[in-house]
Amino acid sequence: MTPDQISTRDRNSMRDRDSTGARTTAGNTRWRWYAPHRAIVLVGLSVTVIALVGALLGVANVSRVESLTGQISQRYLPLQGPVRDLRGEAASFQVLATQVFDANAAPMALVSPAELDSQKANSDYATLQRLLAATGNSALAPRLAAQMTAWVASENSLGAFLAGGARTPQTAQLATVEEAAQAHLDATLGSLQATISDRLTAIADQAHADASRGQADLLWSMVIGVALSAAVIMVLTRHAVRVERQQAGQEAIQSDIARRIAFEASLQSALEMSQAEASVFGLVAEALSQAAPDMHSELLLAESSKARFRQVLVSTARADEVGCGVMSPDDCPAASRARTLVFPDSTAIDACPNLRGRGCSALCVPMGISGNSVGVFHVTTVDGTPPSAAVERNVEVVARRTSERLAMLRAFEVSQSQANSDSLTGLMTRRSLETAVRELHATGTPYTVAYGDLDHFKDLNDVFGHAAGDRALRMVSQVLRDSLRPADIPGRYGGDEFVIVLPDCPVDEARQVLERVRDRMAERIVIAELPAFTISFGLASSDQAGSFDEVVALADAALLSAKGGGRNQIVVAAGDGQLAPTPLAVRAQPDASIEPDDAVGLGLKASQPN
Repeated sequence: MTPDQISTRDRNSMRDRDSTGARTTAGNTRWRWYAPHRAIVLVGLSVTVIALVGALLGVANVSRVESLTGQISQRYLPLQGPVRDLRGEAASFQVLATQVFDANAAPMALVSPAELDSQKANSDYATLQRLLAATGNSALAPRLAAQMTAWVASENSLGAFLAGGARTPQTAQLATVEEAAQAHLDATLGSLQATISDRLTAIADQAHADASRGQADLLWSMVIGVALSAAVIMVLTRHAVRVERQQAGQEAIQSDIARRIAFEASLQSALEMSQAEASVFGLVAEALSQAAPDMHSELLLAESSKARFRQVLVSTARADEVGCGVMSPDDCPAASRARTLVFPDSTAIDACPNLRGRGCSALCVPMGISGNSVGVFHVTTVDGTPPSAAVERNVEVVARRTSERLAMLRAFEVSQSQANSDSLTGLMTRRSLETAVRELHATGTPYTVAYGDLDHFKDLNDVFGHAAGDRALRMVSQVLRDSLRPADIPGRYGGDEFVIVLPDCPVDEARQVLERVRDRMAERIVIAELPAFTISFGLASSDQAGSFDEVVALADAALLSAKGGGRNQIVVAAGDGQLAPTPLAVRAQPDASIEPDDAVGLGLKASQPN
């Protein structure tokens, strides 16, 4: 399909879609993150950032838990054993020492375990001091060293008694001092043990709280990540659905335009091969069945905007379907307004007056020829369901192409008629007549040629003027058209000369036809109030010569014989070249208003040549 075959509406539609596409592209540039691949990247980045934040929070909490666990395992747990052992051994030593005091003797069975407990106590204290110093926890028991020193000193002061010495008031006092020192030491160790337990409990609670916060952070990270991903996916999905709908709509529009362009191209190609209006109407009826399937379609056409409509085609008509009863283009709302009208409901207040009572919806598309609305395409469907927009556009395509083709055919017919017709008389010119005769020769059709000439036509022009002469020529032409058969071919051969070709007409019948022409011409002269004049004819048959020019020459020779024989007669060229005149017809008498001198001037006397 060539570009000039694309309709203006389709070009405008494509231009509108291009501008809409530009606006959509600009919109996509502003919202470029809604592009699918970029949205996926955005979702991935968002989830990654949230995961990293959650991981960092989790690592921080785990680090704190590990730090607290380290404090438990390295700082406080090692202290529990030495403190417990030291406290137990001091208590055990005190029990043994008390038993010794109570026995007022120092049996070796008690002294040896006391010494062993004292040695273990010293060893455990050394270990405890090392642990407190190593971990920096000496502040946990600031009086431990002094109390341990006091207890060890009081223990050593009892060494002699415990080794088997006698009990004296002094030893009793030392024992009291030792017992008090042990009590202070035990209290300090008990306080240290309680402090360690409290620290372990606090650290464990802190570790548990940090672990819980870590779990909460991870859970919130997952919740936020899932929520954000869901939000982005929802936005992306909505945008994708919107884009898909827009694309589907655009594809549907483009598909509809492509189908319409293809339909218009095929219709245009078919119409270009139609050389007559009848074939055009047949193609248009077929095109309407495709443009508006399963619908009643018709074309009403008038010769002009003032003439009556006639139905020139019907497509997919049903037996019970009634066509539009509009009378003329002026009575049709669509044709008179020169625009497409759709009437969804025949009972609506603004329905077409010609649609009321028919019980149907209608689409009316006007058709113009040479700028005048002379036709309308009428498509009807069930009442309340008017033809769709696609059907409307398709019928408009059919109307546009049909009007263009009919306009061209009619313009060509007019131009051809003007080229083949004499401008004054409307008869064929010499060239078009010769063309028509060639067709007779091509088909082998016999014919008779009548060569006629008005008698004294020059005198008529000189006396009454060229206007009267033109009226006389037009009157003769009208008489010829009224008196001849449709198949006969009259033509103006030049000036006041006429050639008539009568196919399939013997010379005798042709003579009768010419007599009828002469009689009617005499009557018309009176009716038209023209000056009186006559006409002479020469007849020749195609059987007498081989070519049209030769037949015309024979008829011309016969005409000259008629002129020389007194005019106002018919002479037939004989087969041997001799001329056979016919009896003279009654001459048309001059009009009473013409002076005698004028009649003489007209040359009505047979002796005057012309």
